Amino acid sequence: MRLSFTEPLKSALPIVKRLREHHFEAVFVGGAVRDSLLGLSIKDVDIATSARPEQVLELFERCIPTGLQHGTITVIIDGLTYEVTTFRQESAYEAHRKPESVRYITELDGDLLRRDFTMNAMALAEDGELYDPYGGVQDLQSKTLRSVGDPDARFQEDALRMLRAIRFIGVYQLTPAYRTWRAISRHRALLKFIAMERVQVELDKMLAGAAPQRALQYTAASGLLYHLKEPFLEETEFSLKEAGRSANTARQYSCLHMLGAVDLRWAALAIGLQLSVEATQQALQVLRFPNSRSKTISSLVVIHKEMLNHLEQEDEHKLKAAWLYIVIRFGKRPASDWLAVMRTLHESPQSFSSGLLNRLDSWLSDMTISTLKQLEISGRDLSNHLQRKAGPWVSERLNRLLLSVALGELENDKHALLHQASKWD
Repeated sequence: MRLSFTEPLKSALPIVKRLREHHFEAVFVGGAVRDSLLGLSIKDVDIATSARPEQVLELFERCIPTGLQHGTITVIIDGLTYEVTTFRQESAYEAHRKPESVRYITELDGDLLRRDFTMNAMALAEDGELYDPYGGVQDLQSKTLRSVGDPDARFQEDALRMLRAIRFIGVYQLTPAYRTWRAISRHRALLKFIAMERVQVELDKMLAGAAPQRALQYTAASGLLYHLKEPFLEETEFSLKEAGRSANTARQYSCLHMLGAVDLRWAALAIGLQLSVEATQQALQVLRFPNSRSKTISSLVVIHKEMLNHLEQEDEHKLKAAWLYIVIRFGKRPASDWLAVMRTLHESPQSFSSGLLNRLDSWLSDMTISTLKQLEISGRDLSNHLQRKAGPWVSERLNRLLLSVALGELENDKHALLHQASKWD
């Protein structure tokens, strides 16, 4: 089979040609080959070669010895970076994650054999000829995820491959081969050797994929998350277990892909599982989320919990006031994000009707003011007018005035605001 080169591969061709000119074998490998076959955009271009690292360094002017101990050199051409790795075989793996040592070889077949799945064990030559010794093309055509060689050996070598398997199942909408799936079930306890940072990266990629709901189904079915190095809170584990058993899981998250930002998908997952704010924060901490992302996700869960308290509010004015106060506290963007999350969830016992969500959205859009900076008076104005020493009361009074303006009960005018503040004094 011969493939046409896309632009990313064309840009990297000079590296392959230069290696070939010096009598080394060199081919494109990994995700770039797989995604070329699938007609998808290519993110990274990796090259495998029979040249040893020191020989690669001699052939190219701009290089970074990024993974010299494992045979990887980053070559820079026209400002773009490409990883060039020497054909290698790996020794026994240390702690089911990294090889203790590598041995350089000159045969491509041996290098491809060490890879995880057949769809990642193909090579593309300089002339566009595809080399596929393990049936990766056929597996892609049949939508099958299959380990290269013995699946038990592959997962025992590197336990992270089990999570990668689930990610690929979701991203490429595959079905695992029977032996591959059985091997995941047998060796899932090995995930305790994997750093939580690596787990978070894989889960992030799962949720960011084209079919996150499929990845969630297989994650729950695999039971992998019960074997992490650091467990979630019991509440989180219970919720995940229930999600895995529920016949409605697929429908619950069937529109998850409509949320563009992965953090919104995380928030939708937490809300759909009915996690408490504390359980959500604990799970994010265990997964080593950056504080900024954890705050973004947790804020949406907090908004949800607060809105649940007003869900049965029959007084329209009180409901509107409660909603606008939440908008003022958290900001328009988080409030809008929460509405988007709620529109993607189905079959939830805590569901908000589309009519209610539309009203909340309308009230949000109609807000002429939502921050204290937009208010026509300052804390100093308020203190001077009421002849009171500044204190916590200033913030409380300003926020009360802000809400009144947002509700349309008061004009955002300095005189009107000070007059109203005097009435409350």
